[in-house]
Amino acid sequence: MDLISGMGLPGGRAVLAYLGGGAAMLWVLARARRSFWLISLLALPGTLCHELCHWTVGRLLNGRPVRFTVVPRREGRGFVLGAVAFSNVRWYNAFFIGLAPLLLLPGAYGLFLWRLGHAGAFGWPELGLVFLLANLVFAAVPSGQDLRLAARSPFGWLLLAGALAWGWGRLTRKGAPAGMDRGGPAASGRWTAGRVRGLRPGCIPSRAESWRG
Repeated sequence: MDLISGMGLPGGRAVLAYLGGGAAMLWVLARARRSFWLISLLALPGTLCHELCHWTVGRLLNGRPVRFTVVPRREGRGFVLGAVAFSNVRWYNAFFIGLAPLLLLPGAYGLFLWRLGHAGAFGWPELGLVFLLANLVFAAVPSGQDLRLAARSPFGWLLLAGALAWGWGRLTRKGAPAGMDRGGPAASGRWTAGRVRGLRPGCIPSRAESWRG
């Protein structure tokens, strides 16, 4: 049986160790949201990757990013961990810019598989990798504001309609239903994509996009 680590962990147990460690780190990140400085430090790798996804996709799709920052700041009753401002958010790129951080999920999965395929000592490097993987997953979850930005594009509605049609066809086994109407183009404006964390105990902070028309 192949061993993943110097601790003698078989492959199956190594997977459980990574998953357990990742779940524990996600719990720590969730608890740290109550502290401005703690979450700013612990989530910094994820914040950087989150904003880089927004910036890269916006750059590729003519979103014209004009500002990039991962310097945390307090804002009202919450705080912003990072932001990317765009000057050309349109109907054809809003969906992809808004949901760009989802790209972190396949990235995290690929990194996880790569590490399992390489032998090495199960020690501090692996703990660091668990921390990074948890950060990537933590930063990849779209917020309500992310979804609202994506919903301004007809691509989002078309994909939702297709997913509903596919699901309905799977449930009824009678084929896909008739297509849904296409939504209209989104209004243009200046957008700022960023990660916002709330300070109130019990609330669920989110990454958010704000815009000025």
